[in-house]
Amino acid sequence: MSIYGRARSIGFGILLLVGLPLSAEAQTPYIPDVTEAREQEWRSLTASAQRAYEAGGSAEGVEQARKALSIAEELFGGDDPRTLISENDLALHLDALHHDAEAERLFRQIFEAYLRTRGEDDQNTQLALENIIDFYISRERIDIARSTAEYALDSFRRTTGKNSDRSKRMERIVERLTQIPAAKD
Repeated sequence: MSIYGRARSIGFGILLLVGLPLSAEAQTPYIPDVTEAREQEWRSLTASAQRAYEAGGSAEGVEQARKALSIAEELFGGDDPRTLISENDLALHLDALHHDAEAERLFRQIFEAYLRTRGEDDQNTQLALENIIDFYISRERIDIARSTAEYALDSFRRTTGKNSDRSKRMERIVERLTQIPAAKD
């Protein structure tokens, strides 16, 4: 294959990947004012928010993440994967800034939306559940982290198998959490 044929194949593959989320919105009602320009604005804000997070710039990225989420909710609806990406980006920024109540609410909302729309065996659902557990552990909320991790372990064993990387990681987390005494009231 010539270099031009390979470039064309790669370009087509990228085009398919970029277009992939559009086919996932089959259940989203048609909104006449959804424009390419608005979606491009969402993509740009999302990329900026993600770059800021990767660079440790949550103070700067949180506003971009909020704007991206607002656009996503308006254009795509609450349970659309693009909206959930924006919610997750915002939750990560809020977590880094220790805005615990809002971050926790978003992490739980993301998990519940993926569970409702994609089911327990979906990788995004499982990742959202892991994010909640990691959040609780980082805040030393051991009791809720333990019960959530036990639920995750049962779910992961059932959906990905006992020997999957996800199950093994959760097994280690549950084991570590069971060695920490329960909080005293």
